[in-house]
Parts: sequence; C-alpha cells; structure tokens
Amino acid sequence: MFGGRKAEERRRDEIRLARSACDNALAALRADDIAKARAELAVVPKKIDFADIGWKVELTASMLDLAAGRRKPAITRLTVICSRLDETDLSRDDKGYLRLFALYRAIEASKDGKAPQELRDLVEDFRFDHTLVSPELKIGFPLKKTEEAVAAPPPMARPASAGADDPFGG
Repeated sequence: MFGGRKAEERRRDEIRLARSACDNALAALRADDIAKARAELAVVPKKIDFADIGWKVELTASMLDLAAGRRKPAITRLTVICSRLDETDLSRDDKGYLRLFALYRAIEASKDGKAPQELRDLVEDFRFDHTLVSPELKIGFPLKKTEEAVAAPPPMARPASAGADDPFGG
C-alpha cells in the first residue's frame, strides 16, 4: 500500500526536476551558454517517461544539438519527437504548435532550406488556435526568433530660436 504512494511521489519529483532542468537549459540556450545548458539538462533523470515530460526533455536536447551545430542528429530527433507526440496528454493545439516549431527549426538547420519529408508529412494538414496554445510552450519554444527590442531615440529638441514669436511653434 505504501510502496505505490512512494513510487508516485518519486515520479512527481522526477517530473518536477525534469521540468525545472529543461526550463533552466532553455534559459541558458537563450543566453548562448551551451555548456551551462548541457549541464542543466544532465540533471534530468535517465528513465523519464516520454508521455509525462520526456517530450520536453527530448525537444530541449534537440535544441541543444542545433545550438552545438549537430544538424543531422537534431533533425532526426525532432522527427521522432513529432511522431510520438500523440502518446502525450498535450492538447491538440499544443501538439500542432510543437510540430510547427520542430518544422521551423528543421528548416533553419537544413542546408537546402527544406525539412525532411517525414517531418513535413507529420506537420502537413493541421490547424491550431494560437490562443489555446499553452503560454509555457510559447515562451519555452517560440516559433519566431526574436531579437532584443532597441528603444527608439528620443525626438530631437526644437531649436530655441524656432517659433519664438508664435507660442505654438507654427
């Protein structure tokens, strides 16, 4: 009786640990610190179920491979992840979003600008409502790569002599 409860508690702890490790690894990747991302991902327990959080671990590992310049293994891993997303309890919109994310990363990583046919077949012919996609996925795995916004310079000051006679400057 107690053994089942302990196993369930251990499983929840492993999922929590894997989730935080993936989030930390993704943050390190955004900061272009591949070594730190690899160290964060190494903390994840080895026997984690794909349906629970393993999909996120694999997706983070594929992003790490892409950042390290290992195109072929990363694209293969993205294809496998997309083919197994139906095993998870993610919503249909989340699965569609992740498949599109994988397709975009595969296109960026390929030399000829085309994703493998297997991946294109998995992504083809789906729709998702972007408002129903989990915000956690949008933050962790953005579809578009955004650059830091640069603040516009302040408007130029008017010369002191301009509009001296007219109080409205016109």
